Amino acid sequence: MKENPSESRSEEGANTAGTSLVFGGDFCPIRGYEQKMLRGADIFDPKLQAILRDHLSIINLEAPLCDSTLPSASPSGSGLRGSPEVAAYLKNLHVDAWSLANNHILDFRGEGIRQTIRHLQQEGMVTCGAGDNSHEAAKPLELRANGLRIGLWAVAERELNLAGPEQPGAAEFCPQKNVDEIRRMREEFDFLAVSVHAGHEFTTVPSPRIRSAYRSFIEAGADAVIGHHPHVIQGMERHGEGFIAYSLGNLVFDSPYVSAYKDTDVGFLLKLDVGKHQVRSVEAVPYRLGDDFVVAALPEGERAVFNLRLEHLSRLLGEEEDYQTEWKKNVRFRWETEYRRILSNFSTYLLEQTNPDFPRRARNLFTSPTHVEMIEAIMFLLEDPEGGLHFS
Repeated sequence: MKENPSESRSEEGANTAGTSLVFGGDFCPIRGYEQKMLRGADIFDPKLQAILRDHLSIINLEAPLCDSTLPSASPSGSGLRGSPEVAAYLKNLHVDAWSLANNHILDFRGEGIRQTIRHLQQEGMVTCGAGDNSHEAAKPLELRANGLRIGLWAVAERELNLAGPEQPGAAEFCPQKNVDEIRRMREEFDFLAVSVHAGHEFTTVPSPRIRSAYRSFIEAGADAVIGHHPHVIQGMERHGEGFIAYSLGNLVFDSPYVSAYKDTDVGFLLKLDVGKHQVRSVEAVPYRLGDDFVVAALPEGERAVFNLRLEHLSRLLGEEEDYQTEWKKNVRFRWETEYRRILSNFSTYLLEQTNPDFPRRARNLFTSPTHVEMIEAIMFLLEDPEGGLHFS
């Protein structure tokens, strides 16, 4: 890692020391990207490779790295999985830490998590956000750079993926509990970053619940909150003394389900120059996921368009009327693209067992806070004559 664990650290030095952190969004080593990695071919262009190599980098690993013989948690055998051999390739990307707190890390059950951690550790990489039980999953990770103790804490929304007292899985995103944990952790580190895998897929703004939660994390003592899971970019904001990026978008992802939606091929690396409990500067490094399974930094013209888009999405976060209008547009969009179909055919799917996965998915639909929030928002608009939603 880009650190010097043996260097001495005075209080004065800690106050003036600084370092650069780089965060990446959803990295899913499957299909086309997995094939390239197993061949040893580049999946990042030289600019992005250099950024990962030269900075303390932290990325969300969106799929377990485990044996193909492991049973899936899904009755149909589905799930996201990368080959264990990918771990050796990941070492050469010079990524320092991998967050495992996401909705797919338990796709191949507890053994999938154990194998993932073991394969990464064997290659000298560190992880956080998942483990053999809720205690292990919830442990923050300490990284050291330039005399600073960097704390990384990773949590994920409930999606049939969470660890329990004796159950492997991911650490839970539960804002009411998380704020107390953040208050305690702040004193342990010089800089505390919280990585959150939560929110609504393919939406341009975070939901009111997500926006409120991330802001409460900053108010509780987090210095930065980094979001992913929506598969598209969302805005960024300074809040109090901290900084929030609501969604970085995809980093590596080859999925027909995801790519069917607009703008899932564009994301950004987030570079933060930080000091003791402060974010000194912020830079978004945008890129595009290419058809050749190479992620490449955007050229100047496209980068300018991207920056205007990111500025627009960021502005919406602080202008309440515009934000609420945009959120309702996203509720209508998710109704038309996903929830209308699910709810219209619910009894058929569930009672006639036309899909063996459906009972499990239905359980997730009514227990995941994200899905519950969206269903409630949909119902409010269905009740509103001017809401613009209808069943027919």
